[in-house]
Amino acid sequence: MVSIPYLDKADLGPLADAAASWGALPAKYDALQREFEQRVINHLKGHWEGDAATAAFATMSRARTEYENAATEAGRIAKLLADAHTEFAAFQKQLRALLDEARADSFHVAEDGAIKDVDSRWDSPTASASPGFATERKEKLDSLSSRLTRVLELATAADEAASAALERDANGESRSFNTSVYTSLDAVEIDQATAIAAKGDQATDAELDKLNRILHANSKDSEFTTGFYDKLGPHKTLDFYANLTAQADEEPDSRRFKEVQELQKNLGHSLATATDPDKQPHLSDAWNAELRAQGAQKFTVSDNPGYPYQPYGYQVLGGILRYGEYDSHFLTPIAQHAVSLEAENPDIWIENSPRGSLNEDITSNPSGKGGDGFDPMTGILEGLGHSPGAAEDFFTGDVVAYHRDGTVDPGGDVRVDHGDGKKDVGSYLDYFTDPDRDWVPDTADRDLEESAKATQHGPDALGHALEAATSGVAYDYEGSDMPKHSQAQAGLVNDIVEKFGGQGGGELVNGKDGAPLEPMRDSLGHIAANYMGDVQRGVSGDDNLPVHGASANLDRAATQAFLAEVGQDPDAYQAINASQQAYTTGLVDRAMNGETDTRVPVSDRVASAVHPGATVAGIMSEARADAVWDTKRAEDEDFNKNNEDVGKWVGRGAGLVTGAIKVPVVGDVAGWMIEDVQSSVLESIAQDSSTEAEHEAGRGYSDGQEQAVRSARDAVRQAGAHGGYDADTIGDLQDTAGREAQQSHAAGAKAEDARHG
Repeated sequence: MVSIPYLDKADLGPLADAAASWGALPAKYDALQREFEQRVINHLKGHWEGDAATAAFATMSRARTEYENAATEAGRIAKLLADAHTEFAAFQKQLRALLDEARADSFHVAEDGAIKDVDSRWDSPTASASPGFATERKEKLDSLSSRLTRVLELATAADEAASAALERDANGESRSFNTSVYTSLDAVEIDQATAIAAKGDQATDAELDKLNRILHANSKDSEFTTGFYDKLGPHKTLDFYANLTAQADEEPDSRRFKEVQELQKNLGHSLATATDPDKQPHLSDAWNAELRAQGAQKFTVSDNPGYPYQPYGYQVLGGILRYGEYDSHFLTPIAQHAVSLEAENPDIWIENSPRGSLNEDITSNPSGKGGDGFDPMTGILEGLGHSPGAAEDFFTGDVVAYHRDGTVDPGGDVRVDHGDGKKDVGSYLDYFTDPDRDWVPDTADRDLEESAKATQHGPDALGHALEAATSGVAYDYEGSDMPKHSQAQAGLVNDIVEKFGGQGGGELVNGKDGAPLEPMRDSLGHIAANYMGDVQRGVSGDDNLPVHGASANLDRAATQAFLAEVGQDPDAYQAINASQQAYTTGLVDRAMNGETDTRVPVSDRVASAVHPGATVAGIMSEARADAVWDTKRAEDEDFNKNNEDVGKWVGRGAGLVTGAIKVPVVGDVAGWMIEDVQSSVLESIAQDSSTEAEHEAGRGYSDGQEQAVRSARDAVRQAGAHGGYDADTIGDLQDTAGREAQQSHAAGAKAEDARHG
C-alpha cells in the first residue's frame, strides 16, 4: 500500500507536465497527417499510375490512418495521466488535511501509519477522573485511523490502475497505433477486478487480496461498481462467489478464508452502490431481473463428485446481501420473489440439503455472524434490516406474486401450504409470523443440536428487518437522531403490537413448549422504545402525549400485553426502560417549565406526566419477574449486566419528546438531562426481582416500584433545577410525582399479572 510519507511528499508536478505534453500530441499528429496528405499523397495523385502506384497509395492510406490512430491514442493517454494526477492530488490534499487535523488534536502519526495520542491532558488528574475523556479520545483516534487508511487504500488502487494502464502493450505485435487504450482509471480497475473474479476458486490468495483492495477502494463509486457487476453479469457473480465460499470453508483458519470473508463485505457494499437508481450510472432493470431469475437456479459449487450440494442462487446471494444499504427498487422485488418461491414449495431450500451426508458446514456467510447462510431468507431479511426504505416498502406494501423466473405474475396469488391445505398470505408480517411456518436451520451442519440453535438466526433477522421498517434507520444504527415516523411505519407498529399483544402472540415469543420467534424479542423491545410516545399513549389513553411523526394509535389491552411479553427479554427490558425514563423526564420538564395557558396546577400536570411511564415501568417489573420465575428464560444477572446501549435509548427517548412537542421548553431538554437519566436507568435495572413466593403472591414488583418512585422524583429534581424552582416547591412536587409513580406502577404490574389469571 502507498505509504504516508510517499503520498505526502510526492511531487506531482512532473505528472501534470507529462499529461500536458501528451495532450499536445494529438494536434501535432493531426498537423503531420495534413502535411503528409498535402505534400505527398495529393502531390502524387494524377501524376503516378500503374501497379506500383496502386500499392504505394494503399501503403500511404494506411500511414494516414496511423497518424489518426496515433492522435487518438495520445489523447487517451493524456486523459489517463490527467485523471491520475487529479486523483493523486486529491488524495494528497486529503492526507495532508488529516495530518493537520491529527496534529491539532494532539495525535502523532508515524510514517508507518501508527497513531499515538500525545495529548498532555492524559498526565493530569482530569483524565482519570473523567471516563468520558477516554471515550472521546478513542473515538477521535478510531475515526482518524479509519480515514487515513481509506485515503491510502484509494491512492494505492489508483496507483496500481494507472501502472497497469501505462504498462499495457496497446499496440500489440503489429507495432501499429490503435485506439485500444484505457481512458480512465475506473476502466482499468474494472478489467482487473473482473479478470480475477472470472477465475473463481482458481484465483490465488494474492489475487483475492488485490480484488478486495480494488472493491473496497471503489465500493462507493457508481461508475466502477456498475461497470464491474455489468461486465461480470448475474450468473458469474453468484457462481464465482459460491465456489469461493465452498472452497474457503474447507480451511476456516486459512488466509484464503479471511480473504473470502472480506470479499463478502466488499461485494455487498459494491452491489448496493451499483443498484442504487439515484446514482449514475447504475445497473439496469434487466440486470436486476436476470439476478432474480438466477436466484431460482441451482449452482454447481464443486467438481468433487462427493460434494452433492447445489445451492440455489438466492442461497448464494443471501450472503452478499447481508452487507450494504440497498434501494427498495432492487431489494424489495428480491424479497417478494423469494417468498413466492418458498410459499410455492416450503421445502425448496432443503430439498437438496447435504445435512447428514457432510462433515463440514457449507456457508455463503463466511463472516459467521447470524448463521451460515443456508437459509437465504436470513440473508435477505438482514439486507432489509440495513435498508430501511426497502424494509418499509416490503412490510407495508401489498403481497406480490412472482413467477419462478423472477417476473411478476399480475393475476397470481401467494398461497402457502403448511400441511393443512393452501391458504392466502395476508401480509408479509403474517407470513413470517405464522406459527406453522418452519424456519430452516441456517446451517448445513449435520449435528442436530447445532441445527436447532441455527433456527434462531432467521427470527432474529426478521426482528432486524422490522426494526428498520418501523424506524427509518438500519437496525444497528447507534445514533439518537431519528427520522419522524411515517403513516405506513406507524401502521406497521400497530400491526406488530396487535400481532404479539393479541391472542396467541405471547406463545410466539414466550411459549412454554417452544417459542419459534423468541430470538426477535429484543427487536420488538427496540421498536417499543422507538415509539415510546405511542406506547405511553396506549397504556394511558392520553392522546395528547407527543409522538414522533404519525401516531400508531395503539390499543390499550394489546399494548399492555405486548409489553408484558417483550419485556421478558433483558435487552428489550433495558431499551424500553431507558426510553421510558427519558421520555417521562421530558414530559415532567414540559409540565413544569413549558409555556402553557392551562389553569391546571403544576402538581396535577406533573402527576399526569408521571402516570403513563410509571404504568409502563410496572408492566416491565412484572415481566422481568415472569422471565425469572415463570418462563425461566432469564436470570436477574442477565437483566443487571445488560447496560451497554443505555445511552442510545436514553437519547432516543428524550428526542421523542423534545423533537415532537410544539410547546416551547426552557433550553435543550435532551442536552441537559441525558447524563442524569442514564445514571438513573442504570440504577433502575441493577436490582433483584422478587422471590418466587412473592411472585406467586402477586407482589413481584416491589423492588421495581421503589425504582419507579425514585426515577419520578429524580425527574422532578432535574426539571426543577432546570427551571429555577426553589427547594420547597421541588420537594412538594417530588412527593406528588412519587405518589403517582407508586400507584401507577402498581396498576401496571397488576394489570400484567392479571393476564395470568
